[in-house]
This record gives sequence, structure tokens and C-alpha cells, in this order.
Amino acid sequence: MNKLIVNGKNKLYGKVDVKSAKNAMLPLIAACVLLDFEVGFLNCSKVGDVTVMLDIIKCLGGKYRYEDDTLFVDCSSLYIPELPCELSKKIRASVFLLGPLLARFRKVSAVTPGGCNFGDRPIDMHLDALRKLGAEISGKEHLYLRADKLEGAKITLPFPSVGVTENLIMAACLAEGETVILNAAKEPEIICLCSFLNRLGAKITGAGSYKIVIQGVKKLTKKITYFKPISDRIEVGTYLLATLNTGGEIEINGANFIHNVAFIKKIYNNACKIAFESDKIYLKCCGVGNGLGLVKTAPYPSFPTDLQSPLLAYACSLNGKTVIEEGVFKNRFSIVNELRKMGAMIEVSGTKAIVLGTNFLTGAILNACDLRSGAGLIIAALGAEGVSEIVGVDVIERGYFEIDKKLKLLGADVSKG
Repeated sequence: MNKLIVNGKNKLYGKVDVKSAKNAMLPLIAACVLLDFEVGFLNCSKVGDVTVMLDIIKCLGGKYRYEDDTLFVDCSSLYIPELPCELSKKIRASVFLLGPLLARFRKVSAVTPGGCNFGDRPIDMHLDALRKLGAEISGKEHLYLRADKLEGAKITLPFPSVGVTENLIMAACLAEGETVILNAAKEPEIICLCSFLNRLGAKITGAGSYKIVIQGVKKLTKKITYFKPISDRIEVGTYLLATLNTGGEIEINGANFIHNVAFIKKIYNNACKIAFESDKIYLKCCGVGNGLGLVKTAPYPSFPTDLQSPLLAYACSLNGKTVIEEGVFKNRFSIVNELRKMGAMIEVSGTKAIVLGTNFLTGAILNACDLRSGAGLIIAALGAEGVSEIVGVDVIERGYFEIDKKLKLLGADVSKG
């Protein structure tokens, strides 16, 4: 059952709840390596990447358990600073463990991580940053990191990488002295991680700005029982786009409107009405929208790269032209050839995809090449005429838990096959 069968042209109506953000949960789980007590994470989704990360923690000697939607992680018994090869190759987020493992054990061995394939994504920035804290690193395919001690440093990132910023923050928490990160990532997931660590006794300021300062402490000793991560802004955007592409009306519960402003600005008043109240976002479709003009992905607070493929799929059904420029990952247009199978009119030139809306896509056999392109193919199939088969459900489920069931509850004709 590794494919999704979608019979298109069914409007979506109803309510959907979003869980904690995958991209927030992965570094939070990694941060538990710094602790010698159990912590519970509320409203946690069991997406594939989170499950793999937890299995890595288990291989290192840690424990985890679920009580309904609360995930408990206990790293008090961690004893192996060696990342398991096969699991690490499944997700790129395994690299998040380098910083905290180095801080706790002063050594760690690992293989280069896996994850979605959309161009060259070396981990050199992670390694260079950890070197500046005092790490000695050898090996290529298999990495060995050692540090007799970690010392604070002033580090300017060549690009505001979310993962590198998170890795540095976790390592610097237990380093001696002050660490200053310049050109730091500003994403909400960074603020979430820093909030978690500060509650545990870390001394971090500047989260959400270009400059983050960490005063190292010997140990994180303030015990907390529960922590509620931020909700998944990419999941919010995905369900809004699915509704827009089919028509209908949706209420999303657990959403953070502020985290989704850059995305909502692109669809606002384009044949739809959007409102928000507390942690709810309401969307009502009012016909077929117009082309979106130029959309450029960039680090937060700009339009998120993880919604580029879903937006590209939606743009195929609009009246007029949309130009999507990818400003984060240079080769993130794997969805284009799949959409062309459905009749989409798309040209790719360098880092730009030019979409001429056709209003008429037809079902086809499609391959989910990566997580977000898979989500985009679901959006396209929901609005297409006829039946589509999307191969690679396991790839999509890395970031969307039971997406078929949620869509069914909204009225979509979706099943696993």
C-alpha cells in the first residue's frame, strides 16, 4: 500500500486539526540529549520523520513513549554517542544530534544524513560551525567528532540556515563562555527551540533575530514536565491550498496566523475569503483565482520553500501566469515533470518555474519524489479531472500523518492502494 488513489473534483468542506510542527519536533527531540530527565511534548504528531528520530534516540540508549497525543522522551540513560547508520540515512534531521551529543559526550560518530533529494545539501556549514566551538572532525562518509571542551565563539553564518543555527544553539548551551551567532535563522522553529531550552535553564537571547547570544551553562537543571511545540505552518498551508484547488470551505484549528502571513498574503482576496480568530484560520473559496505573479522563496519571514511545490501545483489551476523563484534550494522543481503528465503548462529556467494556468488537469500516474512535492501532487490530483495514482506514500507520510484520512473527512475521494 505505497500509493494514494485520488479521484478529483470533490470540494473540501469541514474542519481539520494541525499538530506540532515536524520541523520543530525534530530539534526538540535532539535537545533532549542534553537532559537527564523525561520531558513530555504536547499535541505531537506521529509523522514518519519524528518516528525515525525517536528510533535513533532509542538506539543511543534513550527511551520514548506516547500517551495519546503526548510524547515523552527520556535521555537519562543515553550511553552510545554513535548514530546508527541505517536510521541516520533515512532523515536529514539526524545531523541535529551532532551538536547535543558533542556537548554531552565530547565525542560522536555519524554517517552523512539522508532525507529528501532536491539538490546538493552538504553538511559543511554544520561541521564548520562546530569546529569554531572547538570540535575536531575527521572522515568523510563516516564522521568522527571530538572536543576536549567546547568554547564559545563569534560565528557568522554564510547563509541563515535553520539547521545550522539549531545545532549551534544546542552545542553552545553547554559550552564555556559566550557564543554569538550572526546571520542566524529567524524561523518560528528557532524561537520554539530556544524557548524550550531557556525553560530548562539555558541562557539564550535574540531568538527570532539575526543575532543570537548564548551564555554557556554547566548543565540544564530546571526540570519541566510538559512543553507545547508550535503548530505546523507547512501543514496549515497545505490544507489551505488543497481547499483552494478544489473549492469549498475549511476551518483549520491549532494554526498560528502570524507564522503563515507570508503565505496568506499570496492568496489573500484571490477568489477566496480568509479570516482568523485565536488559533483558527477560516477559508472560503469564491471561484477560480488569478495567477499569483512573482513568488520568491527565501528564509523566514519570506515565503517558505517547503510550500513552493504545493503552491506550484495550485498555480496550475489559476487564470494567468505565476512565476515561482526558488531562493533556498536550487534544484527543488522535481514536481514539474509529474505535473506535466497531468497537462500542466510549466517552463523551468534556472531557479524559476513559469506556470501558465490551464484550469484543466487530468489524472495520471505520479511519483512523489520528495516530501513536499508529494504534497503538491495530492493538491493537483484533488483538483484534476479523473483518477490519479500517487506512488510513494511513505515519502509523503514523513511529514503528514494520516493525510488520506484527514482529506476523507473533508470530503475528498482518497484511498490507499
